[in-house]
Amino acid sequence: MKKDEIIQKTIDFLNKNKENHEIENLTLNVILKHLGISKGSFYYHFKSKDDLLFQVINPLIKNQTQEFKQNIKKLNNLKEQFCLLFEPFILEPDNNKLKQIENFYVNLFFREYPNKIKLQNTKKIYTKIKNDRKSLLFQALKYNDIKVDKKLTILLEFLDTTMIFYYYINKVLYKKYTNNEILDLIDMLCNLIEKQYKNK
Repeated sequence: MKKDEIIQKTIDFLNKNKENHEIENLTLNVILKHLGISKGSFYYHFKSKDDLLFQVINPLIKNQTQEFKQNIKKLNNLKEQFCLLFEPFILEPDNNKLKQIENFYVNLFFREYPNKIKLQNTKKIYTKIKNDRKSLLFQALKYNDIKVDKKLTILLEFLDTTMIFYYYINKVLYKKYTNNEILDLIDMLCNLIEKQYKNK
């Protein structure tokens, strides 16, 4: 089986079984059983299960970013647009595809990898998702006639980082959903931005 075929079949498998398999908890044996290939064939194309999932998740991120670009235009205000972009930290249950993707890279980013190559790949995915979301946040601001300066850029970066840490810490330590608190934070931030930065 060719490498591209393995990637596509894994994507199809995740889409069909998203209620039963969270991406970060998927085992290599489950993947191999679905693909019908041996470990030898698998390791010919991929260094590890995480290596495969890195390559699986890239098109998912790309497709989701394109969907966001289209959907942002249809929403009425900044708060609705920000809620869309931070859906992974708001929506329940855990079988939501957006939340699976976000959980995947957040969990990988916080794991302690002895292998530097794995850590570099993890940071690459982490950075890509953050940069894509940052670009979309700027797009939402533009649609609302909000001028972006250095202070607002720093504020948005702080917001994104805060969301990730707050969500992850509550999930791991307290098994607690954070959707209400994050909605309140988005509401407060959007009110602040529109009050101080919106062009009049």
